[in-house]
Amino acid sequence: GVRVKTFFRKFSPGKGLKMIYVIGMGIEGRVSLLERPMGIIKRADLVVGVRRHLAQFPEFKGKKVLVTSDLAGIERAIKERTSKRSTVAVLSTGDPLLFGIGSFIIKKFGRKGVEIIPNVSTAQEAFARIKEEMNGVRLLSVHGQGAGLEKFLEDVSGEERVAVFTDPENPPSKICRALLKRGVSTNFRAFVCEDLGGPGESVTRGTLASIARKRSFAPLNVLVLLRDKEAAGKASAPFAHDGFGIPDALFSHSSGMITKEEIRVVALSKLRLAKNSVVWDIGSGCGSVAVEAARIASSGRVYAVEKDKKRLRDIKKNRKMFGTENLRVVSGTAPECLEGLESPGSVFIGGGGGKIEEILRSVSRRIKKGGPVVVNAVTLETAHRTLAFFKKRGWPSELVLLNVSRAKEVGDLSLLGAHNPVFVITGVRP
Repeated sequence: GVRVKTFFRKFSPGKGLKMIYVIGMGIEGRVSLLERPMGIIKRADLVVGVRRHLAQFPEFKGKKVLVTSDLAGIERAIKERTSKRSTVAVLSTGDPLLFGIGSFIIKKFGRKGVEIIPNVSTAQEAFARIKEEMNGVRLLSVHGQGAGLEKFLEDVSGEERVAVFTDPENPPSKICRALLKRGVSTNFRAFVCEDLGGPGESVTRGTLASIARKRSFAPLNVLVLLRDKEAAGKASAPFAHDGFGIPDALFSHSSGMITKEEIRVVALSKLRLAKNSVVWDIGSGCGSVAVEAARIASSGRVYAVEKDKKRLRDIKKNRKMFGTENLRVVSGTAPECLEGLESPGSVFIGGGGGKIEEILRSVSRRIKKGGPVVVNAVTLETAHRTLAFFKKRGWPSELVLLNVSRAKEVGDLSLLGAHNPVFVITGVRP
């Protein structure tokens, strides 16, 4: 408690440091500033900013501090002014709280002693240049991500409209190549807005592939990705709404190798899928469960494992038909072919037969804690072995028997035709 009180006595207005103003500058530089922020800068004792911002005020006679990657140095420079009741102006690009320095200043000096004065963001300027609305846009940044782009790629994969603040280590070309490698839709329109407001301002329009091929961009740029709704609409035309439970007739399948619609809906509910889930569908058949899982886990990945060549062709047809490009087709026999796949958060097993225990052992070693394993079984033996496997290892488990009948017309009458009963067994790794 004493330490917190001392901190606020030291940094609150009127107690040492007078005020820190974090001022957003538009792409035109100082001409974008209104009278009040200009007045604050003129009377400031310390101005902090990047080189191009500081150069806008050659007449300033007070102390200037250059913003670098050493944010601790900026913090020290500001703290040095605390004994002089100084006014500090920190210059930022656009909106200081949109991937800017504003959050850092508030974190270090508290809310009471800081005022944020925003300007038009670079993202807004970029959308103005390409003349597209910003409604529903996801704003992201790769600054400081280094090689760790995985979380960023997950965020982008399922979005319709994205604006990305890039950096020299992660330029637009590298980001687009990573998205293509990940299997993200080719239906994106891509724009790179470079050096906005500067002498080299330009806008490059293209696709993920064309941007990926371009060697270099100006260091200051915004990458805008807009999913082509018309093209995406064609891909998802067979089943347009966002829910699950796609009618069986819309899938390409052979020899009745499809998890029936009603059974599929129950199995999907047991998988507890999130937008960014990683899913294995083992014994995928025509891929009906995998396709539906990929639509739900739109920012994740689904691996459809199948050994039959004809069914593999069906999976690929259905992937294309429903536009689920986050669905990866794995040709091989489980459990051997599971070795190189990324660890899943949910697993569906639609086939396995005599190897069900071997498959379950492999899955149990790889699935993340708290992840559900859902097995559809049509024989008593498979159901018994599966449930016994879960119970032996102390996994919370349940068994549901589903009997589904559909009405079919026989002349002027309607009769019920029963499908084979299916056991849906779920085990959750503790």
